[in-house]
This record gives sequence, C-alpha cells and structure tokens, in this order.
Amino acid sequence: MNNSHQTGAVTRVYLVRHGETAWNLERRFQGHLDVPLSAVGLEQARAVASWLAEQGVGFAALYSSDLARAAQTARVIGERLRLTPVYSERLREVHGGEWQGLLVEEVEARYPGQMAEWHRKIDSFIVPGGESIPSVQERIFAFYEAIVDKHKGEAVVLVSHGAALAALIAAIHGWDLVNTWHTKRARMGNTAVTVIEIDSSTGKSATPLFNSSSHLSEPTSMGSVLDARTGMVAP
Repeated sequence: MNNSHQTGAVTRVYLVRHGETAWNLERRFQGHLDVPLSAVGLEQARAVASWLAEQGVGFAALYSSDLARAAQTARVIGERLRLTPVYSERLREVHGGEWQGLLVEEVEARYPGQMAEWHRKIDSFIVPGGESIPSVQERIFAFYEAIVDKHKGEAVVLVSHGAALAALIAAIHGWDLVNTWHTKRARMGNTAVTVIEIDSSTGKSATPLFNSSSHLSEPTSMGSVLDARTGMVAP
C-alpha cells in the first residue's frame, strides 16, 4: 500500500509556485510563453524539492503546468521525490494574449488605460487576444477538484503559476475575486508552498500552511504584473 494512504480521510494538496525567471524580475508578461528558470530559480526548485522530501509524506502524484518554468520546477521536485510529473495545460498561467513578451511599461504605452482597467475589473476583463482570470480560475479549479477526487486520503503536489494559483486559492475558499486581488491575500512567492487539507467525508478544506518559503534563504517578492503600481515582479 502507498504510504500516502496512511493520511486516512484527509487529502492533502501541496501547491507550489514555479521558480524565479528573469522575466519575473523585469516585470515582463510571460503568459503562455515558455520562459526558462533563471539560475536562482533552479536553486529555488532544488530547495523546495528538498523541503518536500523532508516532510515524511508519501506523495502519490506530482502534477504540473506544461509551461517551461513550471515544468522545470516539477522535474527537479520529481527527481527528489522519485515521481514522474504529469503535465496539464489546465495548470497554465493566464494567457497574456497581445501583452505576452512585453514589459508592463510597454503594455501601458501600447494599450493606454487597459492595465488599470484590468486591475479594477479582474473578475471580468479579458486580455486582448488572451483570457480572463475567471476563465483561468474555472479550468484550474476543475483540475483541482478532479485530482482531489482521484487521490482521496493521499497527498499530491501541484506546480503552477502566480495568478493561476491565486485564482485557485480564491475558488477553494470561496473568496471574492476582486477583493482577493486587491488585498493580495492569495499571493505566493516563487517556489512558496501552500498546503490544502480536504476532509474526504465532509469536503471541507483547511489551509495549515500558506505561502511558506522557509526553504529559501532569500524569499522572493509576491508582486505581480497585475499590480497597478511599479516596483513589483511578474507572475
């Protein structure tokens, strides 16, 4: 029997944000583009992989976005946990459409007023040629519900992206999307870990660990290109 079954009626999902990329620091929209981890990001991935391995949990599965920055993070984790990552497009970041590859300042120059509108109307604004946060939330939450049902009483790891994970956490807790974004209550730093525990008999969720970066000597910012002000980094 898999050791993870010893958790009994409690299902645990370990949410992990991907490691840092150069575009995070530049505040450049990544979206669905394949941007690799930086050297720092790779070290962060190794650090979170070691932390996960030290938890004494028999993880049943490892799921990840198929985009390079998440997939690289998942591969490092998989090597340490001896798990083969299962990749899914449903765990991808929000599609940045025409904004992908552009700096925040370039978006503001080419699409005047749209960044501010996106910030105000995060629950409805659709990025030109891309998708809305509610659309991201729908696909990642559906994936989350499916793996929770599949892995009852087990523990799994899910590697994804800043905005996608924030949308997922809001859905899990039933939080208002606009309020969640403006208060930044669901933000996670690079390779930060959030643990969701689900009681298999009642379906109720608890969050015993949120945005933990104890494995990092220098935690990264939780900023995002979604922020209306400068001085932040991108998801």
